Parts: sequence; C-alpha cells; structure tokens
Amino acid sequence: MRKTLSSFTSSFSDLLHGQSPQDALDSRQEEIRSAMLASLAEIESSQPHAFSKTLVTITQAADVESLWDARSDLLRLIADRNGELAARKTLDGITEMFRGLVPNSLLPSRRRVPR
Repeated sequence: MRKTLSSFTSSFSDLLHGQSPQDALDSRQEEIRSAMLASLAEIESSQPHAFSKTLVTITQAADVESLWDARSDLLRLIADRNGELAARKTLDGITEMFRGLVPNSLLPSRRRVPR
C-alpha cells in the first residue's frame, strides 16, 4: 500500500511541478525497468540463452506493455535459480509498480492471502 501511495504522490508531485504526463509515465517505466534489471542481475542463470534474451527484452522494451510481458520470463529465470517462492516474492514488488499503468484485471487482487 505504501509503495502504491508513494507512486501516486510522486506522480502527482511531478504534475504539480510541471512534468508532463508523458514524462511521468516515462519515469515510472524506467523505474520498473531498473527494478527488473536489478532482480535479473542478482541471479546467475543456468540457461545463458534465456538469460540473454530476457536481458535484451527488458533493456529494449519500448513501452509498459512490453515490460509487463517480460515479467513471465523474469519469473522463470529467478525460479530456476532461487525457487518459485523467492521468484514470486521478487515479482510481487515489481508487479505492484505496474498498478495504474496496466488494466486492473491483469493485476492480482489486493485481498490476496500472503504466502
């Protein structure tokens, strides 16, 4: 909740300080990209081809939808190395960063029971 509130307040603050909505969107997109790359950098994959492909996909993603689609590849790589539970915990934080950028129907319910 705090992360979502923080994203909202920072986006609202950007609008008040003259940053255009497109600049705010670009900024959030780059925050998501950085978080995804940071989580990818923390692992060493036993699948170098898949690792390289995911790295390129995240780095060259042109929009939020492309980053959203790359989550599944990132989840698979982290799960391969650290287990599914660790991968889901890592992706939960990244997924929350998409709130307000992708349709709510794609996002998990906030009432979800913690694992």
